[in-house]
Amino acid sequence: MSNMNTNSEQVVDNNSCIDERYRVYASISFAILLIGIGVPLWWQTTAVPRVPLPYTGISALSNLNTSIRSRILIASSSHARGELLTAYIKNALQNSTLYKLDISYTAIPENRVNSAFSTHEHEKIASTTFNLRAGDLLLLEAPNLYTIVIGSNRTIFFPVKTNGAKLVQILSQVILREKSLVLTRDALTEPTKYSLDEENRRRFPASSTFDILLTLVNPHPEQLKVKWNLAALTKDYLEPFLNQLSLMANFSVKSQWLYLMPLDITPKQIPDSSPSGKHYALLEDILPQLITPLEKKLASQVSLYPCINLVMYIVPCDGSPLHIYTRTGHRSKPLNNYVEAFLSPRWGGVVISNPPPEACKEASRLTNGTVDVIPNHVTMMGVFLAQLKLLLGIPQPDELSGVIISPLDELNLRAWELDALLRIRAIEQLTSAKLTLQSLAQLLEKISNIVITDTVGNRINYALELVQRAANKLHDGELEEGFVLSKEAFLTAEAAFTDPSLLALLYFPDDQKYAVYIPLFLPVMIPVLLSLKNIKRYFF
Repeated sequence: MSNMNTNSEQVVDNNSCIDERYRVYASISFAILLIGIGVPLWWQTTAVPRVPLPYTGISALSNLNTSIRSRILIASSSHARGELLTAYIKNALQNSTLYKLDISYTAIPENRVNSAFSTHEHEKIASTTFNLRAGDLLLLEAPNLYTIVIGSNRTIFFPVKTNGAKLVQILSQVILREKSLVLTRDALTEPTKYSLDEENRRRFPASSTFDILLTLVNPHPEQLKVKWNLAALTKDYLEPFLNQLSLMANFSVKSQWLYLMPLDITPKQIPDSSPSGKHYALLEDILPQLITPLEKKLASQVSLYPCINLVMYIVPCDGSPLHIYTRTGHRSKPLNNYVEAFLSPRWGGVVISNPPPEACKEASRLTNGTVDVIPNHVTMMGVFLAQLKLLLGIPQPDELSGVIISPLDELNLRAWELDALLRIRAIEQLTSAKLTLQSLAQLLEKISNIVITDTVGNRINYALELVQRAANKLHDGELEEGFVLSKEAFLTAEAAFTDPSLLALLYFPDDQKYAVYIPLFLPVMIPVLLSLKNIKRYFF
């Protein structure tokens, strides 16, 4: 009987051991599944996707040397005079911080330059004798000229007795404009330390596309009927001019008419000696007040791109003639007896067109009907084009004594003006791209829960490459190629910075993630963690 009890106890002990072993193995399997597989899988699936970025390369952009190489060729029939001018200009411009100037001298046959008397003939000699690329400049001695002439095709013609100081002044203030370029770069890099000059405040920021809105405002169409074909004027004047700037940006030209829109301010009446005995004055200080009511009606914000407004305001007869007065109380220099104009920085330009007195007299005799008014389209469009040049960043040449700037042929831009525009836009775009990449890298490195997708990562890497390539092209003197690369770098960096995916998890930080998942995992984890104690006791 005792043997039977002993066997029964052994069987029970064996069964208990087997059950305990199964429970331990089950606990081990649960722990492995939950801790070894479940937790890493949860961590991986809830981790913020972040593509590796070239932080070191972006940080090195602060030391990137941005310089523009330019070739200046001095041509003279006298070897001694040419060498003297070359040495003087080299010495005067050797401390340039932005430019890398290659200044050299070449001889030109005396009989060749002696046969030219007009600027056009000198331009022909320069174009057929020398091969000038974008950014290059030719200083050609012209014995038959009595004053210095800045040509239209990267050329400066100077008389025999011209000294080197005058040529250096022209190069510094008209052609190279290094101070403005350096200020543009420094003001973008350290805006709190440097303040922009008038040229930089007036110019529109860099963009891939600009909208140009041409608007004609006629407050009293029942009195004066303006005979203008805006579509034809746009095609004849604006389009040929903008086609020359196609490398810089794309342009979309629109036009509109606004009626029954008087001024919100009352001009001051001033007596004079004219037949009417009076005229009306707009003080320079209140000109911005004209922009506010216009802005409400112009519909200039229908596009995502910057809009350049060109407005022509037809003055009604009861307020004509209307003239602009400066802050000192003097009448501003008019374009002619009927046209006044002013510019609003980074907004556009306004042209005030006074109707002819005979048209107002005829309108006063008519009880019903309108009088046709035909503004001088050559003058008006000439003003608009001049305003466009300033707003887009084409520098306005400084007036220098003893220097004449060759007049433009039709609507063509001067080649050296276009080169100056490419330089300043290349510096602006390259600096902006560098700052955008550095700001974005700093933001992404500091905030760890921002998503960095493959698209954003590729854009950042490509923009970094473009910045370096653009700087190399400018340093090698390839102005157009460097500008194109700087433009692409600017657009790519902006696209990366404004990518919507960067905001995907910005408002879902890690503490909220743990607050959501811990209540789900904790009830499951407690039994598993407690079972680890039994597993340890079973084996040890």
